[in-house]
Amino acid sequence: MRSLTNRNNHYYWLCCLASALLMLGWGEWTATAQDPGSDSEKTPVKQELKPEKTTHARSTNDKMTAVGSPAGNSAKPTAGNSAKVITDEDRAILRREDASEVDAAIMPYINNFFATARLGPEDVLTVDVFDQPIYSRSNITVPPNGKINYPLIGQVLIAGRTTDEIEKEIAEKLQEYIIDPKVTVQMVQVHSLKFMVIGDVTGPGIYEMTRRMSLTEGLAKAGYLSKWGDRNKVRILRMQPDGRPAPMKVPLKDIEKGKTQDIYLVPGDTIVVGGNLLKKFDQGLGLASLVAWMRVVVQ
Repeated sequence: MRSLTNRNNHYYWLCCLASALLMLGWGEWTATAQDPGSDSEKTPVKQELKPEKTTHARSTNDKMTAVGSPAGNSAKPTAGNSAKVITDEDRAILRREDASEVDAAIMPYINNFFATARLGPEDVLTVDVFDQPIYSRSNITVPPNGKINYPLIGQVLIAGRTTDEIEKEIAEKLQEYIIDPKVTVQMVQVHSLKFMVIGDVTGPGIYEMTRRMSLTEGLAKAGYLSKWGDRNKVRILRMQPDGRPAPMKVPLKDIEKGKTQDIYLVPGDTIVVGGNLLKKFDQGLGLASLVAWMRVVVQ
């Protein structure tokens, strides 16, 4: 009986040992299936990725050097950074700024000014005599007769003259009272320089020229052409020295398309815009409606 019990205990411990070995073997096999690669196998992958990044960086630097830097100019890398520093010379080469671009940007500002501007009625000017505030005058409005009364020297003709001419006359007349006077005349406001727009435009009228203006700017100030305006019938009436206006036909279509240079206005010009066929048709339709209405009234 005792031997049977010992035999059963022996079998029991053998079964426990076998179960433990089986469990240990199963755990090792599971770990191997989940992580088949070892550390020695992962290291070469990292080593293979690094050369690709380096090659990409080198190719990028080579492209920048070929495009941006002139011959013989080496790149200047910063500390800890292999990127090329773009210099002012490189920017100038990449920009490729043309001299014509600079001229095109400056010319509109130059064309906005009159070479010589003559004063007229309603203009406002200031006369300054250096170190002589008693003889200086500010905000003088030119009257309709074109003359102003100045202290000590009397009347001075302003209309039709430039600031240089007025300065010279006032300085000569003030020499009787002041030793070597320094006179400066400035135009504060300009109201006498005007042009007129008539015909088939949105807002016909008389407009002031505070600066030099082109034909398209003058039309834009008047609201441009109306629906009745004909671009082939735009003219400028310009006063001649003998006092008669001379008509000048303007190719507005070519100006709008950039085929012809815009025309600059002169103070006293009159822009005339003629009507198109649609205007004549509308006028004829209105006349026909009026005749039909008169027949109904007569009957």
